Amino acid sequence: MAGRPRTPGEVTVIVTVLNDSRVRRAIESLRSQHHAIATIVIDDGGGPSGEIRRIAEGIARSDPHVQWLDAPGSVAQSRNTALARVDSEFVAFLDADEIAPVDWLAHLLAPFSDPAIGFTGGPTPALAGSARGPGVRYYDGYLRRFYDVVARRHPHALPMGNSAWRMAVFDRCGPLDTTLSLGAGNEDHDMAVRTLGAGWKAAYVPEAYVEHDFSDLTSWRLLRKQSRYAFGGFALWRRRGSTYEASGTRLAPYVVLPGLAVLGAILLVPVPTRTLGEILLGVGAIGLGLLALGLTAQGFAWDRTYPGMRYRAFEILRRWATLWGAARGWLRFGWSGRRPGAGATATDSSASGKP
Repeated sequence: MAGRPRTPGEVTVIVTVLNDSRVRRAIESLRSQHHAIATIVIDDGGGPSGEIRRIAEGIARSDPHVQWLDAPGSVAQSRNTALARVDSEFVAFLDADEIAPVDWLAHLLAPFSDPAIGFTGGPTPALAGSARGPGVRYYDGYLRRFYDVVARRHPHALPMGNSAWRMAVFDRCGPLDTTLSLGAGNEDHDMAVRTLGAGWKAAYVPEAYVEHDFSDLTSWRLLRKQSRYAFGGFALWRRRGSTYEASGTRLAPYVVLPGLAVLGAILLVPVPTRTLGEILLGVGAIGLGLLALGLTAQGFAWDRTYPGMRYRAFEILRRWATLWGAARGWLRFGWSGRRPGAGATATDSSASGKP
């Protein structure tokens, strides 16, 4: 990848997809961009039906800018395969379940007028009408606030699924880390940290939003997704010392209160400790109730700016999913985050394929 000639000013867009026919809509949104795109690479993580290939090649017959790429594997491996083919100065990433407004790419590329900028990114609010159910609606509100409050100040928190990069960043810093390929993700977070550590700057571009289709999400799927992020996030925290949300203070109420309730329930069994058990169980249960009420009140205060936050009590379940994922990460990767045999090599850029 390093040293490959790059065409100045040109941009390639990589669309990462795995068995998701919504990629057709994502491609069409890219074809409508006001900013010219040299190549749209459909980065296909694999699928037995071959539907993604048929969609991409069908569009390519009328638009040679669209190319289908067979890139099975983890997200990091798949994107590395696509990056190895890029010969433009810039590369942007879009996910199959996202829709880019016509000025998206122009906004995303504007900060690169500063030669110190290595990557940019924007928010991913829910597509209108696609966030259904209290948990998913909360997640949309949570993300909108997250971008405004966290990602604006900590650009390493931006997802790769709505970002643009100088290819010089990958030439200097290397490919995406594939050692978290076992469903752990976080390769985008890792790449951002490495980029900033190499001296590049980053820019959050709120105008460069994409509409994220949440129609396939449920509360249960969100919790599983959160657990998976925390699984890889634990290893990344131990390796890079980088996190942008979790802290002991923030997690304490979600650990201590249920812990008291569980301990109290256990102590209810032996007669000598029954009274203590009742006290601890009561304190834990009442504490969780008050926490839920406090989160709900706070959420209603934020709901006008970030619709969906009225369901903020869902944060309790989200935090528990985070803790469960982090515990799994510790067991899988060890306290160092690098337990031998826990993943592939970090420089695995030649893998045949999918933050």
